[in-house]
Amino acid sequence: MTANISEITTERGLVKRISLVSVGSTNDYAINLLRTENTYEETIVVAESQNSGKGQRGKQWLSSPGRDLCMSWILKSPPQPPAVFNMAAALGVLDSLREITGNTDISIKWPNDIIVTQNNIPKKISGLLIENIWRGDVWAAAIVGIGVNVGEESDQKHRPEFKLQATRIFDLISKHISPSSLEAVILKSLQHRVNNLRLKDGIKNTVSEFNCLEHTQKGYTPSMRLLTKAYCTK
Repeated sequence: MTANISEITTERGLVKRISLVSVGSTNDYAINLLRTENTYEETIVVAESQNSGKGQRGKQWLSSPGRDLCMSWILKSPPQPPAVFNMAAALGVLDSLREITGNTDISIKWPNDIIVTQNNIPKKISGLLIENIWRGDVWAAAIVGIGVNVGEESDQKHRPEFKLQATRIFDLISKHISPSSLEAVILKSLQHRVNNLRLKDGIKNTVSEFNCLEHTQKGYTPSMRLLTKAYCTK
């Protein structure tokens, strides 16, 4: 498999970027990379096309070749605890999509769906799948798989087994952007959110913000709203 290797300079230093034309799953590629190579502290793996993209609960993540973002972020020695790390990663993707689209009516649907409410109908614009690498009792690395529906005329159709319809960045901004243009924005937001976990009250603040987002109430059923309120620490 041919890979194009480069580096991205961020406030936290160099991040290795591995670009693939086609892959089964960027997460699977990242897992194999950690098992077989000495990797940077941070690496992103991106692909123009995935043929076995992975979603939550064993579902397949559908993407349109060359029109959607398929990206996995590898972070070694992530900050504990894993559950709050997941929240920080979801908030990072949320922040970046709000920045890219200028739309604040984007929210998180537990556990890791990013949704946009259009005409009172919640639609999925992005999803995360976080997989962890353990060395005995040590949490060695986290792999944050991110899929974003970007381009016009996406092949993604609503299927009965998926509870949410799909929408795309194009639907929100009515212009074409390349999936690769999202990478640096998402990476910066992920780094910022995860770094906050290392600050005083960072864990507490992350949990509170994740569970108390005002926009997460939109499009929810009454039972979902009650669950959100039960977890809210405000």
